[in-house]
Amino acid sequence: MANQLQAVIWDLDGVIIDSAEEHRKSWHRLVQAEGLSLTDEQFYATFGMPNSAIIPKLWGPMPPERIQELADRKEEYFREFVRNAAIPLPGAIELLSALRDAGYRQALASSTPIKNIELINELLGLDRYLSVLVSGESVAHGKPAPDVFLKAAAELGVEPARCLVIEDAVAGVEAAHAGGMRCIAVAGERDLPGLHEAELMVKDLTEVTVECIRGIL
Repeated sequence: MANQLQAVIWDLDGVIIDSAEEHRKSWHRLVQAEGLSLTDEQFYATFGMPNSAIIPKLWGPMPPERIQELADRKEEYFREFVRNAAIPLPGAIELLSALRDAGYRQALASSTPIKNIELINELLGLDRYLSVLVSGESVAHGKPAPDVFLKAAAELGVEPARCLVIEDAVAGVEAAHAGGMRCIAVAGERDLPGLHEAELMVKDLTEVTVECIRGIL
């Protein structure tokens, strides 16, 4: 079968782990130290965007070096918080394990900085299942561009058409399709039209099995 599935590419936050609260706390710690302001409404409105876009959007133009300094400190705070709070989301580890046992190659491709990916990989033992880790820091364009997923497919040595992406964001679903890949959307309690564009939308990964993934094709 020409388009037989060979690999699964995972997003991280909202799919394998829910670290939104740790991100929120790290931003608030940063603004407290810097004398800046941030509401929870602003946090959720910018959640998932790269730090390089969030910082000038919230606090105005500033030199790139200053943006990088603030971004680096925010991520240091995040790693402090998540070290004690890393718990996999329902069904994630079970599906990672089942896909590994079924012979699928697996990668993680996330917009988050590589240091965060490596820490969560270590805390949850994800290297038992994943052979490739790709950060959005290493590609030219973020989601909804497909760059991070295409790089993961290339490192896995699998054609994009034979890859399935597991995502939780509309931009991630768009990125998967832009890269010629199929997609499962993990929606939680959200009912966003963009998530319905995925080949399969589920509340959480307890609803997904290897047989279910095969059925998508």
